[in-house]
Amino acid sequence: MSFRWFIYYCALFGGWAALLGWLLGRWLAPETPLVIQASVKGVFLGLTVALALGLVDALWVLTMRQAGQVALRAGTAVLVGCLGGWFGGLLGQAFFGWTDFSVFLVLGWTFTGLLIGLSIGVFEALSSLLRREDWTGARRKLLNGLLGGAVGGLLGGILSMALRGLWKMLFAARPQELLWSPSAIGFVVLGICIGLLIGLAQVVFREAWVRVEVGFRAGRELLLSKNETTIGRAESCDIGLFGDPGVDPRHACIQLQGGRYVLIDAGGSSGTYLNEARITQPSPLRSGDLIRVGRNVLRFGERSQRRAD
Repeated sequence: MSFRWFIYYCALFGGWAALLGWLLGRWLAPETPLVIQASVKGVFLGLTVALALGLVDALWVLTMRQAGQVALRAGTAVLVGCLGGWFGGLLGQAFFGWTDFSVFLVLGWTFTGLLIGLSIGVFEALSSLLRREDWTGARRKLLNGLLGGAVGGLLGGILSMALRGLWKMLFAARPQELLWSPSAIGFVVLGICIGLLIGLAQVVFREAWVRVEVGFRAGRELLLSKNETTIGRAESCDIGLFGDPGVDPRHACIQLQGGRYVLIDAGGSSGTYLNEARITQPSPLRSGDLIRVGRNVLRFGERSQRRAD
């Protein structure tokens, strides 16, 4: 999918997932004490929103042919999201109960959003560290998600509290429902804000990316968040180009070397072309360069030119 659709789906699925989290919380959270109730509801919010955004992110990078990797990415996101929801709800309600300052509720949702944003990059970061690879790209994705999630949680929390105050004024909500009224609307607003800001942060602060101009899933745009991004028709490839016999299972890769990206051919018979010139050795990439693999054409993009060390 394109960057624009990625942002749209993050906001859309974030809102619907938050509504589902609210429904689960209303059904399954205990009535008292309020701190535990808030924690459990926070868990369901973190679980559903992190799952939704984890799936959007995974399916942006992968396809359903790579269901195992999609499940691992989404599962990792869920674990971190649950932790964020639990601690955000717990701390926010606890401090609110002690001080009666609504700002602590907003800070609680800010913390929840922060960890949800962090969750979508955890799998890639752990994979890079376990393989002892350079995790510069994965770290950048973590930081962008953290920033977007925190700002989204803060904004969503402020809007939710504003709606809560309006709801209380208009409908005289019972004291024990103050945190959650208007709970459904507040949760949806929170989920939309978290999803929207996470998507925006990933796109606005991107460093390097590839766009499929011609070929399998034309129009798709992918962030280069790994030290090595593989291209080919094997299901394990980061940029899968299926259905083209001119593409080898592992055809080429884009590596980050010495602070800049280079294109490397894997040695297949059909070759890899950079700006219509066949490459035989690692070739530096510049923003706007065209990469041809079989019948597929990819365009490399970079926010700022890198300089080799």
